[in-house]
Amino acid sequence: MDPHHRSAASPSERRLLLGVSSALKPFALRPSASPHFRLTSGVNHLRDRRSLRQLTPGLLRSYPFLPHLILLLLLSHAPYYSAAAATAAAAAAATAAATAVYPSRDAGRVTFTSANHGGENASGGVDTAARRVLTEPTVASLTPANEILQVCRSAGPAAITISPDLNGQTWRGWGTSLAWFANYIGKLPPEQLNQILDLLFDPSSGIGLNLARYLIGGSYNLTNSPRFDTADWESRAIPGYRPSKTGPYDWMRDWRQRKVLEGAIARGVDEVDAIVYSPPWWMTITGDTSGGNAEGETNLRPDSYGAYADYMADVVGQFRSHWNVTFATMNPANEALEGWWVKGGRQEGCNFNAAQLERLTLAVAAALRRRNLRTQVAGFDSFVGATLGKQHRFTARLKSSLKRINVHQYVPPPSNTTDPREYIENLYVGMARMAIGLGKDVWVSEVGPMWVGGGDIDVALFMARSAIQAINIMGASAWIYWQAINGASATNRNAIKWGLLTIPFNRLSNETAPPLEIVFSKKFFVLKQLAQGSPRGSHPLQIDAGNGCHHCVAAFYHPTRQFVSIFIVNQQDTSYDLDFSFVSFGRFDPESPCQMEMWRTSPTEDASLIASQSYADMPGSFSATALGLSITSIVFSNVTWM
Repeated sequence: MDPHHRSAASPSERRLLLGVSSALKPFALRPSASPHFRLTSGVNHLRDRRSLRQLTPGLLRSYPFLPHLILLLLLSHAPYYSAAAATAAAAAAATAAATAVYPSRDAGRVTFTSANHGGENASGGVDTAARRVLTEPTVASLTPANEILQVCRSAGPAAITISPDLNGQTWRGWGTSLAWFANYIGKLPPEQLNQILDLLFDPSSGIGLNLARYLIGGSYNLTNSPRFDTADWESRAIPGYRPSKTGPYDWMRDWRQRKVLEGAIARGVDEVDAIVYSPPWWMTITGDTSGGNAEGETNLRPDSYGAYADYMADVVGQFRSHWNVTFATMNPANEALEGWWVKGGRQEGCNFNAAQLERLTLAVAAALRRRNLRTQVAGFDSFVGATLGKQHRFTARLKSSLKRINVHQYVPPPSNTTDPREYIENLYVGMARMAIGLGKDVWVSEVGPMWVGGGDIDVALFMARSAIQAINIMGASAWIYWQAINGASATNRNAIKWGLLTIPFNRLSNETAPPLEIVFSKKFFVLKQLAQGSPRGSHPLQIDAGNGCHHCVAAFYHPTRQFVSIFIVNQQDTSYDLDFSFVSFGRFDPESPCQMEMWRTSPTEDASLIASQSYADMPGSFSATALGLSITSIVFSNVTWM
């Protein structure tokens, strides 16, 4: 974390009470003179709660009908995922505006300005042609983030035991899609571009994202969709590498996105995936890469499945042979199962039913093999509900060809339940069991604050909660944010809701870049805490707790860096206490002390270091207070699993 962001919080706001459990004498803590800590005693007897990672493939082999039974039960209660259903279920209130000014780390390089964190919205809403929230919904249609899922429900301090469970996930990291912002920032002057890349991908001066998704464009034909030809939407028109059916490949195209990818890799991105949203316009039925003639209709010409697969494989091969980039996976569709991509929309997209998507995916896998490329196919890059609801329509051949399952973590607020937390848990457990049954990892390949209202801190904490749920309940191995940077304009200052950073955009044809004014959202600092406290190679730990605390608490162990990190999210205004116990952890180096650091993002803090202390040994138990509207990270270093 950035040591320059220290906070002078009061002891009552930042107390961390470290103590000794009599049952964990080997790791007894010596008393400290620090005012932020005190010894505690006693053992927390927790309600037994089996985690998802305890569900083994052996159980599924013994009861092969179990996933199908659970899936049927789940689907019988799952609402249809549509923007209309989400709007009908949403609450009408949003929090009042609050203004925060973000401090400058280097005032000579960039101007950090204040951002309105209230519920202001742009004039847009649901794009009825595409059935996707493409602009900001109205405030009245949004559910305040702290009402969607409640914090740990407990009359007193919630009791949590953290224990090693290294047979499940190995964490692959945190990332972002490069579409569409890379198509804009790639044209910025080197000093400005490097500054943004440092903030996103450098682990020392920024977040330290290590995953990136590269969009292979469809050579958008602006003549067929004039709505793309505006300053606000122009960056969405990603140039394809073959602009016409009869013309050759033009490998000079899409240089802006490639320039950003090159800079991201130089700063530490260690895994890159490729994805397409639409076939090239000349392979489409409508001549428009935003969709087909009607909802649910595919836009890929029936005679172009092989040509489309070859196009993807050719681009993957070009990246490998000429630009030294090997994509881990090639994802041949984006939210294709939802069926909402219609001609005239404001972004590329193409519908496929299950049979069509299987045909295309297998064709891409074959095209990659013919070129002796190591890149594998992944699927299905759809919402969790659509993936669960339609996965039975795919053959075993297709499922076995996939390297992993990708899902988009957009969950409309349910209209038919009084317990949204239980609804989401059932949905994510269903997804996890599907992945376990197939023997595949599951990644959150896209996520953003759709259907979430409130101020900037509310949206940020909702995203943190979503990440914790993906890790603890869905069993995800990676979490990739959708739009790391949004373009601000006079009509859409609420772009900060989606972007980790917001900067002014102008026309791509205008090579004179405006002054670089960067607005930081609270999501930037929240993701910085998460990424730096759980880098690639970490292992999510077992969280045994009552009161649903696995929705708001996550823990990781990094075996080579020897640290344990704990994340606590509190979306409500009031503080609450948590009592933790460690099982089977101790000092890695007996000659060195155990170091504890505590970091926090809140309405007044930005990934700030609020406490630091050395201890003679790893504590067996401790208590912590989660400040209202905050995410707290507690990191113990020089730790090993006994």
